[in-house]
Amino acid sequence: MSEKAKSVLDAMKAINNARKNQVLTPGSLIPECKRCSMGTMSADYALYGGIPEGKITQFAGESHSGKSLAAMFCMAKYQQKYPEKFNIYIDAEETLVGQIEWMAKATGLDVNHNFLRYDCTGLSAEEIFDDIYDNLMPCDDIGMIIIDSAPALISKDELDAKISEDKGQRASIAKPLGRFTKKMVHALARQGNPMIVINHTRPAGKTYTGATIYTEPCGYALNFFPTIKVRFGKRTFTKGDKIDIAQSLIKKPEDSDGICLTFSVTKNKIGACDRSGGKLILRKDNYEGGAGVDLISDLFEIITTGKIARLEGNTWYLENPFTHEAYLDENGDPIKCGSKEKLKIYLREHPDFTKMYSEVVSDFVNKTGSGISLLSDEELKAITDMEKSVDENLDKSEYDPKDDDEDKGEE
Repeated sequence: MSEKAKSVLDAMKAINNARKNQVLTPGSLIPECKRCSMGTMSADYALYGGIPEGKITQFAGESHSGKSLAAMFCMAKYQQKYPEKFNIYIDAEETLVGQIEWMAKATGLDVNHNFLRYDCTGLSAEEIFDDIYDNLMPCDDIGMIIIDSAPALISKDELDAKISEDKGQRASIAKPLGRFTKKMVHALARQGNPMIVINHTRPAGKTYTGATIYTEPCGYALNFFPTIKVRFGKRTFTKGDKIDIAQSLIKKPEDSDGICLTFSVTKNKIGACDRSGGKLILRKDNYEGGAGVDLISDLFEIITTGKIARLEGNTWYLENPFTHEAYLDENGDPIKCGSKEKLKIYLREHPDFTKMYSEVVSDFVNKTGSGISLLSDEELKAITDMEKSVDENLDKSEYDPKDDDEDKGEE
């Protein structure tokens, strides 16, 4: 500005003109964060509407907890919303090699439409990060980016070193990852596309009380920069109404008809973490239809667990949760079901009603914030205990966001 502004509003106009962007705006014009639905009511409820666009989201959890599958499911929903954009899967763990067909069926992702797999073989983390930031992010049609996974990336110092040579902190993935994520916060905000980074939780021993100690690699960056952190619990298997069959009970394929992923939002910069958690139920019978998600079971769990469907004795009544007026069947009688199984059958056999009812229920739970959790107390405690243990054992000396350039711990 060549002349001193006479008022803050004059200064605001001058700054916005100089920056060629609305960097200063009145509070009434602050935009809402766009979100991409995950396609299930419980997931969107826990996430206050879905995965945030233009932000970093971290998926964390132990091996085989369903992180990669859930991330691909998010990508499938993003692809449906933005079919013109290209989605990139950074496949550092080679997750897609040999599994792409069934993962696509389970999630509904069209791998033949604007989908690219990035092969990380022989490349350092720095090279991969440069490709993402310098070459992909400036593109107008860049879509969702998934990094699977951060711990599988290897720094240039470690890649170039001999096996017998210990580079110490210099070779840590934490430092390049920290620089990358810090720059990506701004790049994603400019372009409006989301990025999901997958991190692994590792058991690292026991406390004197017998509780498991958990750690996560990659230093402080993935704890600091993501807008949302989703922590996954134990994956279970489904069969009919049972959605919590343990891995140890599965002896042969016919013992299960799908899987159930449990999760909780443990960090949320753009919303509260007061909605406990949810489940993503995927059934084998649905795979051929383009997506394995079981929307009926998802709705069923919410209306029964949240007591949105009214229970009198053993009979369930379906009513408008806002007005408590009974929904009527084709004969003009209140819709009632004598058991949970009959309730689920009714929802399955009346798709038009179920679609309308789902929209009303979704609107109700999101507007009322009515403390619904599809996780049992035991499931939620396991996830929150894991998060607490990771926080307590995070080695912040690996990466300090206040200092990107010092090689801490080096002599």
